[in-house]
Amino acid sequence: MNFFETDFHCHILPGIDDGAENINESVNMIKMQMAQGIQNIVATPHYRKHEMSVEQFLKRRDAAYKMILECGAFEKMPEIMLAAEIALEHNLCDMEGIGMLGNPRMNTLLIELPYDRYHKWMSEEIEEIAYKTKMQIIIAHLDRYVDIFSSSDYNDILNIPDAIFQFNSSAFGRLKTKKLIKPLIKDDYPIVFGTDCHNTSFRKPNFDLVTKSLKNYEPNYNVLKILNR
Repeated sequence: MNFFETDFHCHILPGIDDGAENINESVNMIKMQMAQGIQNIVATPHYRKHEMSVEQFLKRRDAAYKMILECGAFEKMPEIMLAAEIALEHNLCDMEGIGMLGNPRMNTLLIELPYDRYHKWMSEEIEEIAYKTKMQIIIAHLDRYVDIFSSSDYNDILNIPDAIFQFNSSAFGRLKTKKLIKPLIKDDYPIVFGTDCHNTSFRKPNFDLVTKSLKNYEPNYNVLKILNR
């Protein structure tokens, strides 16, 4: 898989979370992604362990994916890999079946930090999840926390062993988040990008911001490994 053709985080599946409301919106979002060069999509609907079991979530996710497969709207559809955006909570590492929420092709789990002040338990919980599942953790949209995390908070997160750090493509549209990303790119951190798109209006696919901003970017070796598994 090509780095610049892969959306690592998006909400294109219809009617499963606060993303695409229906199959028509899903189709339009996918077509927008394709127009921006995307050929590989990691579909990551929200999962919160207090809302439903893993089994219930997987059943709903598979049904939403089946709607896309059967809609007949594509002559050639991008590869869609099913995963989840898993909300981090205390003792998430002990949840049965958490590994089933990951991307089996890449052997990754996408974890979303709470939108709150950083606490040490967050990094510790992520390390425990990685240890128990033997999967590589991708930490979702680190740019979202730029207004609430300190430099030392980010330092703690960026030092989680073997983690990969996902940034939203919209981060290239804001000076403060661009200042966060640029040193990490220069220092060769393992970074991936996703549109985190939810609809076709105010949270639409915008991966073109990545391709325009990183024309000569060479992905980190650990990122290339998960792309080529």
